[in-house]
Amino acid sequence: MAVIVGVTRNRRAYLAEVRARVRAAEQGKEEEARRRATEERLRIARELHDLLGHHLSSINVQASAALHRPDPERAEAALTAIKQTSKETLRELRTTLGILRAEATPPAPGLDRLYELVTSAGRCGLVIRTEVAETRPLPSEVDLTAYRIVQEALTNVTRHAAATSATVRVRPDRDDLLVEVEDDGAGASAPPGNGILGMGERVRALGGSLTTGAGPAGGFLVRARLPLRPGPPPVRVPAARSEPEGAA
Repeated sequence: MAVIVGVTRNRRAYLAEVRARVRAAEQGKEEEARRRATEERLRIARELHDLLGHHLSSINVQASAALHRPDPERAEAALTAIKQTSKETLRELRTTLGILRAEATPPAPGLDRLYELVTSAGRCGLVIRTEVAETRPLPSEVDLTAYRIVQEALTNVTRHAAATSATVRVRPDRDDLLVEVEDDGAGASAPPGNGILGMGERVRALGGSLTTGAGPAGGFLVRARLPLRPGPPPVRVPAARSEPEGAA
């Protein structure tokens, strides 16, 4: 009887332990699913903020200029810029939504589209100089993050800085990629908004660092350091220089 009682107790204890492990595993899976869902929502929010914020800011600046310009030719130039910017917005929005739906879509934007980005920002009357050093092909997540940092930084310049010019610098530094956007505007006058917070989230997700603040010669400076993995031999990323189109 003693043996039977002992075996029964051990079996009950074993079954209780198994049930506890199953409950813990299920709870862990639920927590992991919630964590991944939260990260995905944040990623989608960053993508839409960067995409829509940049283009809608440009449209807003150009629309304001068209409304307040008595010169029909300059107003027409502003409206032409609005048409082109809205076309680019729809194209990028379709691409982003296609990715979310897991459809076959063009690749995410990268530094190979830097010229388009600079040209778009230049329509607001901003003179943008680029200094792009030779770099090897970038991992897709680094390429996208570098593009979004430049995009968001230029958006902030056109909306808040009261600047006339900006400089975009991209160069490798040992095992990192350095991305800088510096303007000649009024500098920071308010706490960081969602754009800068989103840039920081993107950079930290790659194990990099982001600093923002007053530049050495005034204005505002955004500097991101993005770690790189070993890759193929270097190739050159085309540089661009933008002159204002339909100055605001």
